[in-house]
Amino acid sequence: MIKNSNIIITGTSSGVGLKLAEKFLKFENKVWGCSKRESAINHQNYFHTQIDLSDAKQIEKWISEVEKQTQKKIDIFISNASIFQRKLNSLDSHSSIIKTINVNLISSMLLTNLISRSMIQNKKGLIVYFSSVASVVNEIGSTSYAASKSGLETFSKVVKKELEKFKIKVATFRILYIPSGLSADLNDKEIDLLTSKFKSNKFGSDDKIFQEINNLYNQKNITSKSLFYDEMKNEK
Repeated sequence: MIKNSNIIITGTSSGVGLKLAEKFLKFENKVWGCSKRESAINHQNYFHTQIDLSDAKQIEKWISEVEKQTQKKIDIFISNASIFQRKLNSLDSHSSIIKTINVNLISSMLLTNLISRSMIQNKKGLIVYFSSVASVVNEIGSTSYAASKSGLETFSKVVKKELEKFKIKVATFRILYIPSGLSADLNDKEIDLLTSKFKSNKFGSDDKIFQEINNLYNQKNITSKSLFYDEMKNEK
């Protein structure tokens, strides 16, 4: 298991981000988390900041503080924070569209821009992004969310090529379904329909995600893959 490492995780007030933070803290790691709300984690090695990830200045200020506290030794960055509002594009507001793209895509790009500089100096690091099957399922009402996740996957592929020469690993998990606040709007019928389109659900629990992050971090060589996902069943 990953131990004695400095880890940044976005969206740690609930859901997967919260569970991952708690798991990493059990193994003597230090975790810097953020969310718009206060944290439920009470641990001497957890450091929380309330932040709006759609605000670039807040992001810069937060990472600057983390760099001071870690002396620019950041081992892992997990981009978990995300928002989803099910709306038809024609009925969505401009502010909602911009907010979704800012939080789900642009914040990850900005955070990578800042955090990767420390990793480059250390010639070591792991960056993990969480995407969604929304990028390939193309469900009505998911335009902004699906577009943000598709953009994140493309960004991940390109930035992996830029960073691998510095021995920095980059991976994206395309999540099918995991119970969380983000998926709370789905009813049982919608969940069954969604999962029936795929052969498996590799990242269906925070335990599975935690294990996969550990596997990637402990690999000696950088994998040629940047995107990890479940295969869709052949459509009839």
